[in-house]
This record gives sequence, C-alpha cells and structure tokens, in this order.
Amino acid sequence: MIMGTYRMKCERGFSMVELTMIVGVSVIMMAIAIPSLSTSMRDMQLIADARNIATSLTVARMSATAQMTHCRLSFDLDSNKWRLERLNRSTGQFELQQADNALSSEIANSGITFISNSGTAPSGFSTSSSTSIRFNSRGIPIDGAGVPSADNIIYLSKGDRYFAVSVSLAGKVQLWKLLDGQWVAQ
Repeated sequence: MIMGTYRMKCERGFSMVELTMIVGVSVIMMAIAIPSLSTSMRDMQLIADARNIATSLTVARMSATAQMTHCRLSFDLDSNKWRLERLNRSTGQFELQQADNALSSEIANSGITFISNSGTAPSGFSTSSSTSIRFNSRGIPIDGAGVPSADNIIYLSKGDRYFAVSVSLAGKVQLWKLLDGQWVAQ
C-alpha cells in the first residue's frame, strides 16, 4: 500500500494551470526580449560596417606600401558604397582594385547610412565625411595634391547611433562611437 501511494505521487506530473502559467511567463519574456534582440542585431550591423571600412582602409594602406603606388578608398555617400582603387602610374588614373562594398543598408530595414556631416567630431577631425581617403607609397594619408592630410574621416549612422572611422596623419585607422555627445575611441 505504501508503495502504491508513492508511485501515484511520482507519476502525477504538472497540472494544466501550472503548464499554462509556464507558457504565459515564457511568452511574456519573449515579447520583452525580441525587440531588444532586434535592436542589438541592428547595432551589431552598424559596428560590423564600421569595422569593414576600417579593414578596407588598412588594406588600402598596406596595398599602397606593398605596390609602391597610391591607393585610395572612395566613398559614394549617396549610395552607401565604397571601393578600393590603385593608381596606375603610366596612365595617372585610379583603377578599381576591389569590387564595390556596401553598407548593411541593403539589408531590409537596417537604416545604416553614410552621413556627409556630423554635428560633432572626434578631436582633430572635421565634421564632414571624406569622399576619399588616399595613401601614398609609404602608407601616409595624403590629400589630392599629395600633401600629408590628417583630416580623413567617414561617418556612419543608424538613427540616433553614430560611428566614425578615421585615419590619423601617421596612418593609424581608428574606430569611434558617439556616446552621450562625446566621441569615444573603440
């Protein structure tokens, strides 16, 4: 008799009320988590785009020194694309080195775009995005006239979130994030 009572209690399981409560709590937790997860995924896309640009700038700098010629990254701010180009010394024209790259703006509803002008800028940089960043054969950023240039920056935005990628006079590629009105190096 004692054995039978014990067996009945062990095999009892969950009641319908208990299962309904567990499912209800799970649904509420998912309803809270999904929007924040979606926002986090879009923020990760913005960070990934900024890092892709930083990587492309590093590749342009290394290509310039390895090939002993000028290389540049050209930005099309309207179509949210950029490309790596190399100077052909015999023609004096820049030639495509790498196919166009695009921001995650091509992903549905990502909202990530280049911005031509930011209200603020990291210390020592312009508030205007560069349309191209050019490196000489020594990997030093230069302007169109071949003069070393320290004002090389590109801004990205997704709504109220801002990132920037800059190149210092020494050629250091730096990622920036705007936090509470201040640009912070990443």
